[in-house]
Amino acid sequence: MVERSDPARAGVKAGRVVGLLTAGLAVVSLLRIQGPFYADTTVLLGMIGIESGRSVLAIFWWNVLVAAVVRYTIGYIVGSLIGVLYDWLDHPPSSVLVGIVLVVVVGDGLLEGIDTRNALVGGAYVIAWLCYVPVFYWIYDPEAGDDRSGPLRLS
Repeated sequence: MVERSDPARAGVKAGRVVGLLTAGLAVVSLLRIQGPFYADTTVLLGMIGIESGRSVLAIFWWNVLVAAVVRYTIGYIVGSLIGVLYDWLDHPPSSVLVGIVLVVVVGDGLLEGIDTRNALVGGAYVIAWLCYVPVFYWIYDPEAGDDRSGPLRLS
């Protein structure tokens, strides 16, 4: 099988790394508010006549699981889109890739900072996304070119 230099594939892999980092941050953020979540959810369930107990625990851990999966998925998809955009722009200089990632970084960091009401959490998301560029270039070698001298195996 021929190894190809593919920025879209590098974007997917770098996005997975960012997805794992941001999924971990989402779990930590939710664990920080576990006590208030239990109290608020118990009150809400009591207002509609549902006895809380294990259901509050199940709701919390379901939220943690969904948040982690969603954050991983966002990193995966956005990372792959950045790689495809990089390829579509015909492999521009690294400053263009940094600029594209900075747009995502500012947006995601700002939204998470507002969502959690914590600038440190927003900053942690920014740091997680800043890992994208070094991971991308660690996986993708722009000097390698595209070697099409062998059969392509779909696997």
